Amino acid sequence: MLRILVMLSAATRMPLTDGRTRPVGFWPEEVTEPLAVFDRAGVDITTATPDGRPAEADPSGFTPEGTGLSPEECQALRDAVAGHRERLADPASLQEIRGEAFDAVFVPGGYAPMIDLWCDPHCGRVLAGAHRAGRPVAAVCHGPAALLSCTDAQGDWLFRGYRMTSFTDAEEKDVALLDVLPWTSQQSLVRQGAHFSSGPAPWAEHLVEDRGLLTGQNPASARPLAERLLARLNGAQPPAA
Repeated sequence: MLRILVMLSAATRMPLTDGRTRPVGFWPEEVTEPLAVFDRAGVDITTATPDGRPAEADPSGFTPEGTGLSPEECQALRDAVAGHRERLADPASLQEIRGEAFDAVFVPGGYAPMIDLWCDPHCGRVLAGAHRAGRPVAAVCHGPAALLSCTDAQGDWLFRGYRMTSFTDAEEKDVALLDVLPWTSQQSLVRQGAHFSSGPAPWAEHLVEDRGLLTGQNPASARPLAERLLARLNGAQPPAA
């Protein structure tokens, strides 16, 4: 049986540069859609957060304004998240996790990883352990911010020179946060040495695969990314670059 670690943030608030704070958490469909893919395939899933604290959803991820979904679809999303209550309320602690013990690691987005995972030493240790053991690492939307925690003893980033994507500055502008975020995923990944790839249009599905790293740009990419990760674990060859 395949074992996948789903690494989640435990952050619930994000400071903005204009003095406000906003609620954050995981983006609901970036958790429920991949979990549905993994569950249907019979994958053994472990969820983990810093210190084993509960993972909470971004409230905006349940609203028509935040998601573009209908009220009925938003309620279905609430119900789907509620169906994973045990996994989300009682995750393992990253301190106790070894990345190499899993077949793959998956990191959902939402703004929360930009608060804790990006600088969490145990996040970095887990991801580095998985990466060095040849286990695929997948991250979607703001999830790739967690990759920033992966540095070696000399302070060099393990993913320097890799092709990848994440939620883009253009998409941040669309949600009116570009000018008030302390930093953006796109800019920080590029600054560290990523070869950043944006899709042909904001909000459209866009996946990038480079060696053992698989990334998705936005919520629309969450399910396809999980499907691609599962296909890779089942022996499918990556698409040509």
